[in-house]
Parts: sequence; C-alpha cells; structure tokens
Amino acid sequence: MELDKQKIGVVGGNQGLGSWVVKFFRAQGIETRFSSRGKESEFESNRQLADWADIVILAVPISAMSNVMEEVFPSLDDKYLVDLTSVKKFVVEKYYSLRKVYSEVLPKYLSIHPMFGPSIKSFDGNVVLFNHVDGAEDLEKAFKEFFTHHKGIVKDVEYIKHDKQMGLVQGLNHFNVFVSAKTMARYNEDFEDIKSVASPPYRIFIVFYTRYVMQNPLLYADIQMRNEYVYEVVRIFRDEMNKLFDIIQTRDRDSFIDYISEMQDFFSQNSGDIEVSSHLMQKLSEKLEM
Repeated sequence: MELDKQKIGVVGGNQGLGSWVVKFFRAQGIETRFSSRGKESEFESNRQLADWADIVILAVPISAMSNVMEEVFPSLDDKYLVDLTSVKKFVVEKYYSLRKVYSEVLPKYLSIHPMFGPSIKSFDGNVVLFNHVDGAEDLEKAFKEFFTHHKGIVKDVEYIKHDKQMGLVQGLNHFNVFVSAKTMARYNEDFEDIKSVASPPYRIFIVFYTRYVMQNPLLYADIQMRNEYVYEVVRIFRDEMNKLFDIIQTRDRDSFIDYISEMQDFFSQNSGDIEVSSHLMQKLSEKLEM
C-alpha cells in the first residue's frame, strides 16, 4: 500500500492527538481531512467524513469511542478503520459486535496506541504500539514502515496484554501521581518554599505532578475507569500503602528495611536506569541554574 495515494479522514482532528495526526500526515503530502464538533470541522458529520475517506482514524476521547465507531461503521465497507485509543479491550469488542450487526459491511480494522501526546516536537524515538488487526495487514505494514522511516519505534502488543500492561504503565503511574500531588496540595506549604529546598530528584517529582495535574482530567478519568485491569493494580497499591503505613506508624525499622530489600531483586534487572536518573538530575540542575 502507498499511503500517499490514500485519503485519510481523522475523526476528532481539531485538537489533541487528532490534531497532531492531521498535521503529521499533511506534512508528508498525504491528503488528510478531519471532522470535529467545532465549527472548524471540514465535514458536516463524521459519517460524511467516512464516506469520503479511504482510511478513517478515530482520535476521539475514550468515552466517545464506542458511539463514534457505531456512527461511522455503516460507511466503512471495504475501507480501513483505525482507532488510536489507549484502552483496547472494550474498543476491539465493540468492533466485533458491530461486525455482527452490520454483516453486510466489511471494513479492515487496525488498533494502535501512539505512546505520546500532541506536544512532541519530533516523532524521533517515540513509540507506537500495534495491538490488533483484522484484514488490514497491508495498512499495518505500511504504517510500520512509515513510522520507522520517521525514526519512530513500533512494537506489537496483543490488545489484552496491552491493557494489562497499561494498567501498570498508565494506571498505576497516574494514580500514584494524583494521590501524591493531592497530598502535597493538602499539606498546604508554600509552593515556592517547597521548590527552594527540593534537590533535583525531588524537583523531578514536582515537575511531573504539575505536568499531569494541569492537563485535561477527562483523559485520565477514562484511563482509570475504562481499563478494567487498572482496578486490580490500584488495589495492590492500596494494600502496599497500608502495609507500609503500619510499618512507619509502629516505627518498625527492621520491617521497613525488609520491605525495601524484598523488591531489590526485581529492580536489579533495571539497574541501568540509575545512570539515566543521574543524567536527568544533572540536566535539571543545569536548567535550574539558568
């Protein structure tokens, strides 16, 4: 497949990742148009976009994905459907349920997850996960070649495994950040005073608390609540938090040392990242001195 001979339509292409996708493909000379809720939409409806396009990309919020897929599905016969959502199981299941309802419609489906946001300056080094394909193997091959040509990294992760991994990579990370950030806000110390005494390792935490908290909470709510595997992850987090809380409350130093020591074997596999963290701290120190 030659992507530059395809017409790409992006549902939700006026903001967020959808806007980035539109700009990226247009910059490569690929005919790309979008629909959106706003007046800037280039189509009167999502169905009209699906009628026009050869490849329909859904770049809408997780909570809207099912309804939008159902809306465009009747127009997808012999066309390509791509979803970019960060939660996969319910989306893939929705696709197959629509295949049964619209048995006369035979789309080609590809489910991928770009592991980056719209603020990236370059595609270089960024990861795209390929999670599921149904009849769209030629598009999958074309996208992989296209992304790697632009120095991106592509990786195959089956969609159930994807959601389980995202329960940790996204679900645990976001949960930890928001609970920690809320604790910091409730403690009610002056923000500038906190920063003035924080060494680079702790400033890194504050940097990311701010980065996450100041973005649209809707995305994070959907990741936490739509990925069914997040619940199990944060339940474990709660159990471990209670365990460590009890150790600290009783001032049991031996148990504290055992608690940390027990996980060192697991993280020893990743000891190379200690050097990475040192590099990040040095770069942050240089930035703060400017």
